[in-house]
Amino acid sequence: MPTQWFKKIFRSVFTKLLVVIILAGICINLVVGGFFIHLRNQFIGPFHKNVEQYLNYLIADMGTPPMLDRAREIARESFLDVRYESPDLHWTTSDALPTDITERFRSWRQNSDIRFGKYRGRHIIEVATEQGRFIFGPSRNLPIDSARHRLFVIMLVLLTLILTAAFFIIRHILRPVKWLNTGVKEVSRGNLKHRVPLKKSDELRDLAAAFNNMTDRIRDMLHSKEQLLLDVSHELRTPITRMKVALEFLEDSQAKKSLQADIEELEKMVSEILETARRQHKYENLKKQRTHLADFIQKTITPFEKQPPGIEIVDLDSEIEVEIDLEQIKTVFENVLNNAIKYSQADSAPVQISAKYDQAYVVVKITDFGIGIPEEDLAHIFEPFYRVDKSRTKDTGGYGLGLSLCKTIMEAHDGKIEVQSAPQEGTTVSLYFPLNLK
Repeated sequence: MPTQWFKKIFRSVFTKLLVVIILAGICINLVVGGFFIHLRNQFIGPFHKNVEQYLNYLIADMGTPPMLDRAREIARESFLDVRYESPDLHWTTSDALPTDITERFRSWRQNSDIRFGKYRGRHIIEVATEQGRFIFGPSRNLPIDSARHRLFVIMLVLLTLILTAAFFIIRHILRPVKWLNTGVKEVSRGNLKHRVPLKKSDELRDLAAAFNNMTDRIRDMLHSKEQLLLDVSHELRTPITRMKVALEFLEDSQAKKSLQADIEELEKMVSEILETARRQHKYENLKKQRTHLADFIQKTITPFEKQPPGIEIVDLDSEIEVEIDLEQIKTVFENVLNNAIKYSQADSAPVQISAKYDQAYVVVKITDFGIGIPEEDLAHIFEPFYRVDKSRTKDTGGYGLGLSLCKTIMEAHDGKIEVQSAPQEGTTVSLYFPLNLK
């Protein structure tokens, strides 16, 4: 779970934009810092000269020979620690100064008698004179230290606030992307009535408007297709009836029997198309009721139990309840069970039924061990009139409408249907029923 959360974070567009902002800020700081370093190198000569003059002024102010009392007074006023060493005299205003300058200390280019370096995090300067050696370093009581820390904290807080504000501004600007993502998911579920909000006045608004127009056109095309199919099916009933009547006046023969079989098949197809359309329009007014899933399944599978290879319940909690339209869901189970038995061998293992909780759903799995479905057909099995068996012979039966109807009914229940299959291994149909009982 933590790994999935981590991947989700770094797949986010907002996270990527935030990373870009942080990297841009780092690059800006590097460029600005580079300019400051260049300017510092230009002014380092005059700066060293001023420091040298100031230190020589302090040395002269201490007298000859240098007096400790005067050095302490200067140290308090200038926040500098001072150490003096000569063959005849040595003293210090603070024990924090080093007694010896290490080899890492470098000489100034302008004056080789002055060396500088760092000791325990503090900058130290050594000045060699005729009367002795002076070592200067900033006092630990220097007020700038606390001010520097305070400024550093303020800078971090300001940078954090700026980055946070930038993140939320970008998130607000790109909010239509989330709306579009929701719209794509709704359309993929078959909800062509979903509309993406148009609350911006930029390119993302144009994209959302184009998406809504595309959805409207798809809905109109599908409606026209369904209406054409229904109209043709209705119109076919009249000539079919006339042909059945006309056949009754013909003498009995093999040709007459063949024609009667073809007309009966055509009539069955038209009836199934009209029944499917009727159910698809009826699902909008579902008559849901709270139902014990185990009892419902047991009653539904009773007509199939004696058909080879048989049916067995392997895992089903008797306490599971779901909100369903009994007639519609019974149609779903009958379609799935018919397929499971039809495409299983008589000596195959029995069709297995199980149910379990899975997050916000109750999942019913119906597994057969029959011929399976080729991988290239799995993506199309829920399309109307699509059949894995391209021969469309009378032996296999059906017109490819069963699974399409099952998908419509399950989505009307705010659920879904999924199929996993492998050739010669079997097929598992998963029915997802939501847990939000009302």
